[in-house]
Amino acid sequence: MSYSIAQLESIANKDIKELINIIENSGSDVSTLELAIDILSNESDNEEEVLPILNRFLKHVHVIVREASMIGVTTFYVDKIPPAEILDRLKDISNSDPSSELRDLAKDILDDY
Repeated sequence: MSYSIAQLESIANKDIKELINIIENSGSDVSTLELAIDILSNESDNEEEVLPILNRFLKHVHVIVREASMIGVTTFYVDKIPPAEILDRLKDISNSDPSSELRDLAKDILDDY
């Protein structure tokens, strides 16, 4: 199922766990995943909720979902260093992602940390 940004923001404001459920069960709806990951990383301050999502979707097959997850890392971890598992994944992306743009983005994010 597809959701608009307004729908996802409304869901996040009412029940962040429902937004997480949508992310975890979106299947191949790349647009919904991209938007929902962005909203989650902006709206939640609970690392136990956000970390598994970011970690999982940094490995997603679609470049736009990996990119959204990388941006989510920078948003959620704006004032602190991400856990080693996230940094390791970013290193992997910077070295071997099929997208040169994502490799460069990962290098920039790592440089900032």
